[in-house]
Amino acid sequence: MVGDEICGAGSHRLQPANFGAPGSASTTTNTDEAGAVEATPRTIAAVKSAVHSARHAQTTASGAQADAAAGAGGSSTWPSSGTDGLTNSDAQLARRLAQRDIAEGTLRCYASQWRGFTQWAARRGVRALPADAAAVAAYLAQRLESHGHKPATLRVSAAAIAWVHAAHGLDSPCGHPDVRRTLKGAARTAGSAQKQANGLTADKLSLIIATARMPRTGRGGRPESARTARARGDLDIALASLMRDAMLRVSETAALTWDDLSTAPDRSGRLLIRRSKTDPTGEGAVVYVSPRTMALVALEPVRDSAQGRHSIFGLGRNQISNRIKNAARAAGLGEGYSGHSPRVGMAQDLARAGIELTSLMTAGRWRSPAMPALYTRNETAGRGAVAQFYAQRSPTA
Repeated sequence: MVGDEICGAGSHRLQPANFGAPGSASTTTNTDEAGAVEATPRTIAAVKSAVHSARHAQTTASGAQADAAAGAGGSSTWPSSGTDGLTNSDAQLARRLAQRDIAEGTLRCYASQWRGFTQWAARRGVRALPADAAAVAAYLAQRLESHGHKPATLRVSAAAIAWVHAAHGLDSPCGHPDVRRTLKGAARTAGSAQKQANGLTADKLSLIIATARMPRTGRGGRPESARTARARGDLDIALASLMRDAMLRVSETAALTWDDLSTAPDRSGRLLIRRSKTDPTGEGAVVYVSPRTMALVALEPVRDSAQGRHSIFGLGRNQISNRIKNAARAAGLGEGYSGHSPRVGMAQDLARAGIELTSLMTAGRWRSPAMPALYTRNETAGRGAVAQFYAQRSPTA
């Protein structure tokens, strides 16, 4: 899967000047998949718990230095009451806002990656916080060599390690030349290409529409009733269609409410995307929805009595991805489809229709041309210089 889906994995790059600062690892492209929602206390606690575990797991740690760095208050740069006349309320306000500098999905991913590093450090008897650059390089190299982890995954690990260090007022070991060379070497050894979700193009959506309402075998081996199959199929079709029209990420889809969708005089729709991973400050974007999709979303299995701020689909991120995957499988499309497939498929259809990359970026709310160019490289090649050359030649030439 691409970075839009997996914690922005494809977008984590080491920046020599600022790598290590909270949020310095860019999450402007994928994992497809972290949503730009505010970090919750529960997620913040997960990172603090991982840091706490690291502090107690180090057998060779320098106690005073590690304890000071991994103290309950985090970074020594936090403002505190009594500093330059600051009150306790001032300090708490600054702390709350600083905890929201990173998306919840990214923070959750960092917590997982940090936990893996601390466990490895405990087994090797080396210090995790603050970590030595040689230890980080060895950890990343071991993950590539022993587990075959992709370079993009290693970059996420490095970003997590750097973020935790910065959050505790420590210099990041990941800016060291040894770590940067290790990551570059991993990219050269394993290649940097990532598995891309299959695109759910218009013709493939037609296959889903034709098959989605057919009864499937449910839990316990029992087939669905015709009524249940139709209700599920209606929801699957509306979900896939809206995700294609609006080129929605999974996180954006899960966050949609009925207040975000309005009908225009021509029966088309306008969908307000309040926040996304490329719009963390919530400026919002309004996108077009076709009349056909609006009619599908208005069906009773989708639009029930819940209105207003209630969720349109009432599904979580994993449920959305699983429904797209299962609908594609039931339509005979095979494997390789996910919640990112509608977005990729619409990008491919637009490129095939001759839409320029800049317009494609606007439609998909990309800040960088890298990901849409990757999704549409086959379509772009079909309109490239060599393709144009042969198209202009006579059939007998």
